Amino acid sequence: MAISQARIIESLAQACNPLNPDELIFSFLDAYGFPKSTITRLRKGGDSRNLAEGEDIALKKKLYFRALAQGSDLEAEAEALKASELVTRNDIRFVMVTDFVNLVALDLQAEESLHTPLEKLDKQYAFFLPLAGYEKAIMYAEHPADVKASEKMGQLFDLIRERNELSKPEDIHALNVFLTRLLFCFYAEDTGIFAQGQVTSVIQSTTREDGADLDQFFMDLFTVLNLEQEDPKRNLMPAHFQAFPYVNGGLFHDKEPIPEFGRKARRILLDCGSLDWSEINPDIFGSMFQAVIDKEQRGNLGQHYTSVSNIMKVIQPLFLDKLYAELEKSRKSENKLKGLLLRLQNLRIFDPACGSGNFLIIAYKELRKLEMEVIDALNSVSDQPEIYYSGIRLSQFFGIEIDDFAHEVAVLSLWLAEHQMNMAFKAKFGYAKAALPLRDSGHIVCGNALRLDWQQVCPPLDTHGNTYEVYLCGNPPFLGSAGRSQVQNEDMAYVFSEFKSFGMLDFVACWFWKSSQYISERHAEFALVSTNSICQGEQVATLWPSILGKGLKIRFAYPTFAWKNQAKQNAAVHVVVVGVANASINQRSTLFKVQDGKNIHRVDVDNINPYLLEGGDIVIESRSKPLCSVPEMLYGNKPIDGGHLLLNTAEKNQLIQAEPQAARWIKQLMGAQEFIQAKERWCLWLVEATLEDIEAMPLVKQRVEAVRETRLASRDAGARKLAERPHQFRDLKNPESFILVPAFTSERRPYVPIGFFGAETISNNKNYMIPNGTLYEFGVLESEMHMDWMRTVCGRLESRYGYSVTLVYNTFPWPQVTEQQRKQIEALAEEVLLIREDYPGKSLANLYDPDKMPEPLLKAHQTLDRAVEKLYRDKPFRDASERLEHLFARYEKLIAAEKAQAPAKKKSTRSK
Repeated sequence: MAISQARIIESLAQACNPLNPDELIFSFLDAYGFPKSTITRLRKGGDSRNLAEGEDIALKKKLYFRALAQGSDLEAEAEALKASELVTRNDIRFVMVTDFVNLVALDLQAEESLHTPLEKLDKQYAFFLPLAGYEKAIMYAEHPADVKASEKMGQLFDLIRERNELSKPEDIHALNVFLTRLLFCFYAEDTGIFAQGQVTSVIQSTTREDGADLDQFFMDLFTVLNLEQEDPKRNLMPAHFQAFPYVNGGLFHDKEPIPEFGRKARRILLDCGSLDWSEINPDIFGSMFQAVIDKEQRGNLGQHYTSVSNIMKVIQPLFLDKLYAELEKSRKSENKLKGLLLRLQNLRIFDPACGSGNFLIIAYKELRKLEMEVIDALNSVSDQPEIYYSGIRLSQFFGIEIDDFAHEVAVLSLWLAEHQMNMAFKAKFGYAKAALPLRDSGHIVCGNALRLDWQQVCPPLDTHGNTYEVYLCGNPPFLGSAGRSQVQNEDMAYVFSEFKSFGMLDFVACWFWKSSQYISERHAEFALVSTNSICQGEQVATLWPSILGKGLKIRFAYPTFAWKNQAKQNAAVHVVVVGVANASINQRSTLFKVQDGKNIHRVDVDNINPYLLEGGDIVIESRSKPLCSVPEMLYGNKPIDGGHLLLNTAEKNQLIQAEPQAARWIKQLMGAQEFIQAKERWCLWLVEATLEDIEAMPLVKQRVEAVRETRLASRDAGARKLAERPHQFRDLKNPESFILVPAFTSERRPYVPIGFFGAETISNNKNYMIPNGTLYEFGVLESEMHMDWMRTVCGRLESRYGYSVTLVYNTFPWPQVTEQQRKQIEALAEEVLLIREDYPGKSLANLYDPDKMPEPLLKAHQTLDRAVEKLYRDKPFRDASERLEHLFARYEKLIAAEKAQAPAKKKSTRSK
């Protein structure tokens, strides 16, 4: 567990005020939790872990520290160290340079810099938090080269579409293939695969300005790129084509129609060729290029790719961390290092919703980087160093993508990534495999992942029946029940054919279930990104018992955080990352908590439950009665009247003016919107009205008859039955007093607004009611404890929280209280209500807007929060996670006690 940030701040302040130059670096290391033994050895000198010479301190993967004379150029020195072979070779994260007046530091991973007076170093403590176990959430900005190239290719695509018929699927596929081949050619001529500018210069010098012969040009070019050097057909072609090398790899194997070009298209084509394609990032560019194909997405270039930092949240804890740990354990053993190389060559990475291949590309690059470190370590321990070539192959990478173009881009992007890593390998070791001919590509299948057999796509066993080490990862599509097409609903029915119900599940749940089936009882794990809703509300009880029932456990997780990129129009959704493995793997689980949207705090725990909290694998299910001894909560009154018993203020006044006797039958109607937005609405509440009363009011009778007709015309049998009493709502609940809880509320509000009403008000079915509820119930329900429970176990409508009687209120583990404690809560709850009354002109929507909430009201709520927390324990809770862990533990105890009292009685709420 990472050390206290407060301790870091205090230690840095003491180290710099007053300053002891000889002790600065050692005090710094102590502040960030480095072992005392390490610091002692470094202070004495001669420690082999110090990679630097002289007075400098350099620790592998950690930091390089250098002290200079006062007035030195700190920035220049830091940049020189950044570029040094020692820093690069040892993957050092932080470079620090100081003249004991100022300090300059570089974070080489996050690509951030720090310039600070040394006396204020404690104020900049967060810059170095990765040294203490807190990782930064690095956001990768759009790469200018990718954006520019994507925009140019979009223009080219539009001009091609103007001149070519693209109505048939095979025409669109042919264009997709052409565009990916063209991308390869541009990339190849700027990265040494072809001669510099070879394709562009031949287009410029040998094709007509009107572009009429470009289709034949590309037909010939793609043909020669598929001919081996000794093929006699090459000799029959013009010299400028013969000069191109043999590419192979399947990229140019099939003959596909070439689109026609015009003058403008040729000019844009040459503009594309003039760009520097060596700067293109295949992991980002693929998704950007996908966006230009859809005009609606072009304003959001960069919005649809998954940033590298977010991909690392998935693949690092899934497989990279454990592989790097094995490297560290094997560094002194040649045999173990060779074994690790063999392991890298035999594992498989599988993304069953791969899009344009971002996850596979980053996984490939990271494994190649690791492989280079292993080879480096082998060279260090071998008496007779050997020449090791990369053994990691693209054929170890598997994917499924339903979109034809994205599939083609994924295949191409993996080739480009392979070339990039071959160049990195050559830069490090001085040799690499030849770029051409291209070798096998990744196994990327174009198809519907929910209908395909994943074991056929990525076989978990080799031909001898041995198990591969397989890791599934990715970012499947996010779609709630409202956004799905008919085909997608049919796909879900196919995937969840064994489930009793699945309609409320998000579309992404399909990938969780299929992944669970794939890895069960195999040497495989998966980690997927999902909307946080599959770890909240009813979806938990629907999905997770079946997943855990397959002998699986959550091995790591990132609870809810914002998933976004540095795009002009940011596509931010709230997501979770969940890593699942077989429970037979005997190891602790890890929670990664994003703090302040910036730093990541890693916590090792015994178990992570489906709500992504530390604790047992408990699942909260709906129940018909409260778990604790509290008043029941009821649903509001549903009219089913076609609107004929409802009145706005003008209609109410007109009715009373025409029929004064109607006034006694009119009550205020309170829905969630009326309550929160302070809007007026009314209804005819004729529960006790006799036939004579209604006959005496012709306008009221007219409305009642309209209700009868509406109900009789309904397809619903229950509504037709209600036509027998057309003067009444379906429900007849009108208690003398009640607590009102709106059924839905904005996710932005820190508290769900709750209120008290009397018999003069009718609550409709957009609210819930606690008849005769007291200030005590109000106080607990308005507390942070209850709000955290609600946010975790409730459902959602769009992004709004959906309160639930059966899933939220009835399952809430209330505290045990004394009479004195009850009175204290009642007094604080009343204070909240009184302060609301101090703002008569403001609606609850205004009062509970997080940007506008009055300070006195916020303080009253916070005082109430602390008092409710003390009902559960004296020690304050650190955060929402700790509150929830306590509530879940209490829930488990209450459930166990309930079962013990009535073991034979079947319960609607149970722990898994």
